[in-house]
Amino acid sequence: MASEATPFSPWVTGLWITILLVSVAFSQEHLPTRDELLEMRRSEISARRASLEHHRLMKATKTSAAQQNNYDVSHYRIEIDIDMTEKSISGTVTMTARARTDTFATVELDLDSSMTVDSVGGDAIGYTRSGNLLQVELAQPIQKDTLFTIQVAYHGQPVRGGLGTFGFDSHGDPSTPIIWTLSQPYGARAWWPCKDTPSDKADSVDMIVTVPADLTAASNGTLLSTIDNGDGTRTFHWHEGYPITTYLVSLAITNYATYSEWFWYAPDDSMEVCYYIYPEDSARARSKLTETLDMLAYFHDVFGPYPFLSEKYGIAQFPRGGGMEHQTITSQGRFGVMLTVHELAHQWWGDKITNANWHEIWLNEGFASYAEALYFEQTRGQEYFHTYMGWMDRDYPYPIYVDDITSVARIFHITVYDKAGWFLHMLRHIVGDSTFFDILLAYSNDHRFAYGNATTAGFQSVCESVWRQDLDWFFQPWIYEVGRPEYQVKWSAGDTTGTPVLNLFIEQTQVPERALFPMPIDITVETALGDTVVTVFNNSASQIFRIPLAAAPVGIALDREGWILKKVVSVSPIPTEFTLDQNFPNPFNTVSNIRYSVPRPSHVRLVIYDLLGREVATLVDKPLEPAWHTTSWHGRDQDGMPVASGIYFYRIEMRNLNDGGLNFSHTRKMLILK
Repeated sequence: MASEATPFSPWVTGLWITILLVSVAFSQEHLPTRDELLEMRRSEISARRASLEHHRLMKATKTSAAQQNNYDVSHYRIEIDIDMTEKSISGTVTMTARARTDTFATVELDLDSSMTVDSVGGDAIGYTRSGNLLQVELAQPIQKDTLFTIQVAYHGQPVRGGLGTFGFDSHGDPSTPIIWTLSQPYGARAWWPCKDTPSDKADSVDMIVTVPADLTAASNGTLLSTIDNGDGTRTFHWHEGYPITTYLVSLAITNYATYSEWFWYAPDDSMEVCYYIYPEDSARARSKLTETLDMLAYFHDVFGPYPFLSEKYGIAQFPRGGGMEHQTITSQGRFGVMLTVHELAHQWWGDKITNANWHEIWLNEGFASYAEALYFEQTRGQEYFHTYMGWMDRDYPYPIYVDDITSVARIFHITVYDKAGWFLHMLRHIVGDSTFFDILLAYSNDHRFAYGNATTAGFQSVCESVWRQDLDWFFQPWIYEVGRPEYQVKWSAGDTTGTPVLNLFIEQTQVPERALFPMPIDITVETALGDTVVTVFNNSASQIFRIPLAAAPVGIALDREGWILKKVVSVSPIPTEFTLDQNFPNPFNTVSNIRYSVPRPSHVRLVIYDLLGREVATLVDKPLEPAWHTTSWHGRDQDGMPVASGIYFYRIEMRNLNDGGLNFSHTRKMLILK
């Protein structure tokens, strides 16, 4: 199909002008490398995959959770005692919730079968257990919108799956215990009874934890009190006052060395930034964690205010190579700038706004991955920004949307990190910088999602509302399909009534095996007057564009700045006339190449003849697209037998595809010497 090169809204024929954010002075001590990015992703993903194996088994034994949809959690009070000798916990969880149906009488909670229930209380009179489900019976049925409270006393040794859930480890010399949690995605139930789903956030959580007196407990939110119990233990009371999902509730406990900085988000307002570091690593951590305030300032500006300003941001060291974005208190095993910026970005994308289900984990990880690139664009410059995105350019075997959430490898595959980051990168170029950052602010502040949950459809609705155009053509293939566009491009110079024209032919060669990816494509056109950029909208497998120019084109480049996750198979000029070149080499012994040009679609027949005019071999007999073509002859006849030395002729005929009329014919001579 041919398309005239009229401006395509909102893309305008001509030079693409990018609106840049105003730069501020940032530390530029270190430019992270591709190897560092790959190692950071490997550490992050491997930690979560390893913990997920046990979580998946716990999830699989959950036979029914229909009752969980019948209530909405408002508050958890978690009281836990840590037994270092037995590596066990005992505690009481008090849950306040609201019924969502009439005659509500049974409360279903998630609790791993390895944990023992001692008693239930509050509005509960009894309980039963089935696998990892705890079914609590209320004293009497209650009506819709009625608040109720239940208490569960329990104890046990948390089952530790792979690298996650609830860990008892050690560090330093002499050895010091470190107790830590990593509950994503299904692991909270391994150490406390709860409604363990990302889609029901508690309005607030109180964490009261008793530990040996020489240890410090870090958790979510604000530290309300620390009490010395006079028996060799201390009790820490943390309060998270913002909505929080279960997998973001955390503990990190050891002999931390602590220090703080202050993030001044207004001339007279600041927030504490706390660091909980192993004493032996304190100096190293301080030397590396030098950009946290810069990161906060930038994200506070482009994503909206830090979501938990009345509390804190903290980093607690734990014994894993990657990180986990626990709300207000990230757990990190390393302190590199890439990991630190990724986990901080999650406070907006993952904590403030949380994926409604694990199919859409890209809304957490893809946003955090692109946030890395955005921060580096701001602090390291455009060239490094595009280099960084190039490190995420690879073939991805899955859709961004996770189709199988029982698969260990699938939920946290690199696809949901880096291909999803590319999705946002492409979205940015489609809508333009100003609109893209408006979208991020609108999404962050949307009352439907802020401090709640989001889906892909919800994010798409924000994008379309801000941009005021449909984006289904973009979301559907990139989120739900495998692959990426593979472009084969041909071009020629033309003239229409005195106006220079670029004839452009674009094919997506991954079709039909893979989905079609409609995309606006920037074409850099080189002319005697200089370079110009035109944007065409490619929305079919084969498409022709005729683009008027101020001067004749002498060369082109496809998406030179790298705004599309793509493969470019070839970019080649279309010949302007039919030709048949002399074969090379000539004379030849084993093989010779015959080059010819086809300026428009034609049926091509290329035949070898001997001196008596007898047909020796037919090399080509089929329709060909416009391009330069090369065909090889290995000196064999139609039956594959070697021919004798001597003079041969090769003749080409190119005929019109519609009526068979002869467009071009020519004959040349060649010599075989053996």
